[in-house]
Amino acid sequence: MTYFEKALKNACKKTDYNCKIVVQKMELTTMKKANNTTNFKTYTKAFVTGVLVFGLLGITNTSIAIANQNSTIDNYNERYTPQGRKQAGKRGTYRKDTNVWVYTSAFAKRFGMPQQWIDDDLKGAEALAYRLDLDVYGTKCGYFSDVESCRPSTACVVDMYIDDKANLPWNNKARYASKYGRKSNALLWPQDPNDKPAYLYRRTKRGQQYKMGLDVVYVSGSKIPLNNYHLLEYDRDIYKNLDYISGSMTCDSFGKSRDIKIEIDKPALRKSGSIKYNYGSLAHSITVPNSFMERIETYDKAQYEPNSLFKALRGRLSTTTKSNQSK
Repeated sequence: MTYFEKALKNACKKTDYNCKIVVQKMELTTMKKANNTTNFKTYTKAFVTGVLVFGLLGITNTSIAIANQNSTIDNYNERYTPQGRKQAGKRGTYRKDTNVWVYTSAFAKRFGMPQQWIDDDLKGAEALAYRLDLDVYGTKCGYFSDVESCRPSTACVVDMYIDDKANLPWNNKARYASKYGRKSNALLWPQDPNDKPAYLYRRTKRGQQYKMGLDVVYVSGSKIPLNNYHLLEYDRDIYKNLDYISGSMTCDSFGKSRDIKIEIDKPALRKSGSIKYNYGSLAHSITVPNSFMERIETYDKAQYEPNSLFKALRGRLSTTTKSNQSK
């Protein structure tokens, strides 16, 4: 209450009703101001306390999030290895990784892959994966002139993850295509000669043989002077800014080769639309580290050679020879 207000209160007579009303209003106004000041201080204190509390919680949550992120940066072992799953206390079924990997450090960081397969000598691709695949070409029978002799056809598959800045020379506009998922149509033989699968109609556009995704992919190395890479599947932009192609190689000789170069050509075309092989221009190349090839050779000895057709043939010949000698 101001000095003037105090003087007015003291000067008012008890019987002067109007004066008492004025004094009461002044007292009420003073009380509101005091309450507002107190409330403001209280609200200010609560606001500051809240900011500090939420700030601390935010810092704590951020720390927890960073800790969680760091704990899952390299969780490959927890996902795909028995030792890692046991240590993490995980149960249930899980996918077994049958691939031999090599990739750049950037790819490893992006996908949480182990450090031991990083090799920045890999050029032209972000990652390569190699595996023996028994499901690509199905099971075939009639080996060794025995109609009941059946075995899965082995395919040694190389997957490539390539930055889309490479601008690969795709031969169609389809984003994705695969031969993996169409197993039953290989058993279909149309009875009407005009009832042909769609891919046969494309042959006149791009050569005598239909090529899926890319026309010409060459692989060369110390043990394989020139080898075609047979494309089985592709996915343009399988991840952001990353293209994927998958194809089969000749088993055994590929794994024993070194100084591998993969060349993707932009083919030269005749007026008819067919491909003029060895006349195209180089569109993209990949340099494969020898460390990767050494691991592939070790993998082939354990996975491919024990079940290879050549071993089965040698075994059959030795059995036949022994049988003839016993006679």
